[in-house]
Amino acid sequence: MRKRAVGNMSLAAAQERLMLSFRFSPETERIPVPKARDRVTAEPVYARQSMPSFPASAMDGIAVRAERTRTACPDRPLRLTEGVDYHPVNTGDPLPKGTDAVIMIERVRRIDERTVEIREPAVPWKHVRSVGEDVVRGEMILPAHHHIRPVDLGVLLAGGVTEVPVVAKPRVAILPTGSELVPPGKALERGEIIEFNGTVFSSYLEEWGADPDYRGIVGDDPELLRRAILDAVETCDWVVVNAGSSVGSEDYTRDVVQDLGEVILHGVATSPGSPVLLGKVRNKPVIGLPGYPVAAYLALEWFVRPLIDYWFGVKASPRPRLQVRLEEDVKSKEGREHFVRVSIGRIGGRYVARPLPRGAGSTMSLARADGLLRIPSRHGPIKAGEEMEAELLRPKEQIDRTLWVAGGHDPALDLLVNLLREDRSPFSLSVAGIGSIRGLRSLGRGGCHMAAIHLGDEGDGGEHRRWVRRFIPDKEVFLLRLAVRPFGWLVAKGNPTGFSGPEDLSGSGVRLVNRQEGSGTRLFLDRLLQEKGIDPSTVDGYEREVSSPWRVAAAVEDGSADVGMGTLAVARRFGLEFLPLRKEPFDLVIPLEVAESEAGKMLMDTVRSDAFRAAAASLERGDFVGPANGRAYNTDRFRKGRSGKRS
Repeated sequence: MRKRAVGNMSLAAAQERLMLSFRFSPETERIPVPKARDRVTAEPVYARQSMPSFPASAMDGIAVRAERTRTACPDRPLRLTEGVDYHPVNTGDPLPKGTDAVIMIERVRRIDERTVEIREPAVPWKHVRSVGEDVVRGEMILPAHHHIRPVDLGVLLAGGVTEVPVVAKPRVAILPTGSELVPPGKALERGEIIEFNGTVFSSYLEEWGADPDYRGIVGDDPELLRRAILDAVETCDWVVVNAGSSVGSEDYTRDVVQDLGEVILHGVATSPGSPVLLGKVRNKPVIGLPGYPVAAYLALEWFVRPLIDYWFGVKASPRPRLQVRLEEDVKSKEGREHFVRVSIGRIGGRYVARPLPRGAGSTMSLARADGLLRIPSRHGPIKAGEEMEAELLRPKEQIDRTLWVAGGHDPALDLLVNLLREDRSPFSLSVAGIGSIRGLRSLGRGGCHMAAIHLGDEGDGGEHRRWVRRFIPDKEVFLLRLAVRPFGWLVAKGNPTGFSGPEDLSGSGVRLVNRQEGSGTRLFLDRLLQEKGIDPSTVDGYEREVSSPWRVAAAVEDGSADVGMGTLAVARRFGLEFLPLRKEPFDLVIPLEVAESEAGKMLMDTVRSDAFRAAAASLERGDFVGPANGRAYNTDRFRKGRSGKRS
């Protein structure tokens, strides 16, 4: 099949073209009111009865005819006889015949079993619910194209409506394509990938009101795809094809859709999500989404969600927006609208955003994102410190109650994240593994709440104090020793290369996987190579950088690297051989104002807890050090004064 280049239409223009290409006439179905939450009304709904359907008492008290009580006053109380002048009523009771007012029980003084006394006259129809006060028979309860909420269900039932006409849900076929895909749960062979996009699509479609129809994996064969699309349009309202919409040798979606119907558009000027295909087969939409997960999820929201809203005749509310200051540079090119996932923290009264990994396949970055930066196509790169508007993916209230820690990474931080959740803490912890040095720099300029560092300290805190003074000279901080961890070389089980030390890295064919610049691991390796007189340019893999100890271990386990540096806990998690080098302290650098905040105190309590100690011990990491003797902080509180001395 002939391949064509992907186009470059703006997102807004592409959305408009899609909407103008279709007219929907969805069917109406009638369903019981208790099952109507989150459905959309197909026509106006009118009350069949009034609520209340009779004058009713709005208070506990006595029902009276107001005219008979007009002489009551504090100086001349009026006595009333039950059955003659008043009738006892409770809230919701029908108003007895001949009465037109209710006197609250608190305003009534009982004289005997049948006689009461009042000191002020009743007001006609006071404390009485009139017929139809809530709902009047014949009035419109809900308009057409109304998204039914829980409170609406009560109004419908109160108005005598037991069934409600709703717009039938659009049935959306999901066709994941790719011969490399296998169902979740299958043991993976090399080259195979778990198909999970279909599950994500189904969940989004259900959340937006559609009825997903997952139809299974379609292999990379144009005839298989042709049959799958034709079968889908027979029973579904539109079709979503995942992957195959680009211009690779096994991307068949465009040619198949063109042969079966019409290609409305192929390619939008966005990053990620460019190779989107919008088509029509038998007058039904066929949406071809990119294979990379993040690009696919964004494109699903850009094109499928508007179709669903258009089907129901509703419009989704825009996401809340927040002004944020960029903590790092953001690269963007003119000519494309960029969508950048960011984590957001409220620090010192302002909101700071840190870009997350940009790859279109980085599903974790979207799962961890607090917001999206939408960078216009005419905007170039953005420098750290600039202000931008972010669309929120997480409630602002949650962001306000999150502590941001940036720097090195250790499994102990994951334990803290989890324990805060298990303890039902109102606060949470967000961890950015950007390396110890970058973490200190970020803390120094107000880009995080605390930094996590492991920078070659010998255990007495002196080395860490020197680093802190260098990057945070003017803040009073605490050093909290979270752990002491065995640190060393990670090699495959059995050490097949016979690696024994840094000398084996130079010119021996042993492949290294390195950590990023500014990480404590990278600093230690560079120092080790310098001590041994080894030129980094002679080390195979020195330039290969990964951003976490987990990725180091994964590369060694996979066999794409022979050796890397990490901790004993990570080695054991991956079943790798561990060659120890030293025991390395892992500290949190916490400014005084954070440590003394409600969130900071709760974090300290969690670190001191038996649960944290037990969980840390279960890592089989070696010695664990937490706050000593139950004190809130177990290492030095210090700051650098003008004299340069500790104070």
